[in-house]
Amino acid sequence: MTVNSNNDPDLETNDNDDLYEHFRFVADKGQQPLRVDKYLMNRIENASRNRIQKAAKDGNIHVNDSAVKQNYKVKPGDVVQVLFEHPPYEFLLVPENIPIDIVVGTSMGAINGAVYAIGYSPDEIERKAFLTNWD
Repeated sequence: MTVNSNNDPDLETNDNDDLYEHFRFVADKGQQPLRVDKYLMNRIENASRNRIQKAAKDGNIHVNDSAVKQNYKVKPGDVVQVLFEHPPYEFLLVPENIPIDIVVGTSMGAINGAVYAIGYSPDEIERKAFLTNWD
């Protein structure tokens, strides 16, 4: 860890460049000075002020590419980033190209759902059900 560019020993930044951007905001031209923790609370859904303040204390909130404390005042044109050591959760699950060989179910609803999913209309499903010999 090293001291940030503001020479503030309470605010350390991580030498590790493996930080992943989770959020990025650019303050509007008319932005009134507002603490970064309050600014982010208004923009990040389900984020508590306590968690935002902890992120700032840990050096994970950057404004214009420098780590800032929670009391930094966001000004017009500031670029505010929230960075963490892990990628955003939506990138943790990677889709695989696995072909579906079979659709199985445990009830008639599953069968009807599968037939509907491949493109049959409810009327076509009903007609096929009545015409099928179930013996």
